[in-house]
Amino acid sequence: MIEISTIKEVAILAGVSPATVSRVITQKGNISSETRAKVYSAMEQIKYVPMQSQSQSKSATISFSIARDPKEMLGNPFFSDVLCGISDAAKKLDYNVQFSLYYTAQEQIEKTIQLFKRKQANGFIFTSVMSSDKDLLLKSMQDKGIPFVMIGSSLNHSVFSVHNDNVRDSYMATKYMLGKGYRNILFLTPNLKQDVMYDRIHGFQRAIEESGEDASAHIVNCSNEEVDIARALDKVIEDGVNFDAILTMECIMSLIAMKYCQSRNMNVPQDVGILSFNNAPYLDNVSPSITGLNLNPSVLGAEAFQLLYELIDTKPQAMVQKSVTLPSEIIERQSTQRVFK
Repeated sequence: MIEISTIKEVAILAGVSPATVSRVITQKGNISSETRAKVYSAMEQIKYVPMQSQSQSKSATISFSIARDPKEMLGNPFFSDVLCGISDAAKKLDYNVQFSLYYTAQEQIEKTIQLFKRKQANGFIFTSVMSSDKDLLLKSMQDKGIPFVMIGSSLNHSVFSVHNDNVRDSYMATKYMLGKGYRNILFLTPNLKQDVMYDRIHGFQRAIEESGEDASAHIVNCSNEEVDIARALDKVIEDGVNFDAILTMECIMSLIAMKYCQSRNMNVPQDVGILSFNNAPYLDNVSPSITGLNLNPSVLGAEAFQLLYELIDTKPQAMVQKSVTLPSEIIERQSTQRVFK
């Protein structure tokens, strides 16, 4: 690990915000002479030298990059909320944001390198990276000296990252359902190809194991399309598996699961409780409304931009690692409010 002088450090020393430091450097905004003096003094004390592009007041561009089948993103507000968080934070520092969607990691790598070489993007934020692609993607970026930040855990790589604790969040959600009296819980997940899914399954299973022998866990793999979810749940019933709760990985899956239960005369939340591992405003507008886990995606986006801004600004000469873990909270709604008689 190496020590890096950053805008944040200048801001702390000067007693102002990072945005104020940036405006002093770029000579934008109405900044008092007293504040400018404090900032310049702090910069001198820690030998901070701003990027050339900043001192010349040129706007930079960062890219929010995803390699994923667009069909898998339908109905999932997580990505749009992350993008909004990135955009809001970037706007404050006069950065532009572009969004890039690719079908494969190889295409993502090639296009990312191309964008950086052509100076069409100064840095990149990656999310939803498949476990099998992570090593190649991150190594390719590091070998080319491309600034980037990961949204998602990356414990085995020396990178800047911001993420939720998915083991903790899954454990918390499962314990919440157990506390509501649900005992036979289905874990409905679209795939097992991402670290986030492995972590959530781990937290789920740990909570079930700790609860004792009266609880059971069943992992059900299917896509987020209605026909696949219905087919998967039909098979669960045909196999004689009893369930009284469903945890879904995406909001759209929770809506489909509820529709399925209602079509089979299963009352939600009395017969089956439903909780989504994401949260969206529309979950509050259905009947019954659906409990969701708020992962703070807009904050994830804003924090990712701030990390990338620091990385672009400091240009470290050695591999460093910095990780930010954000809290999560359960937004309780009607789908888990079982009434005991």
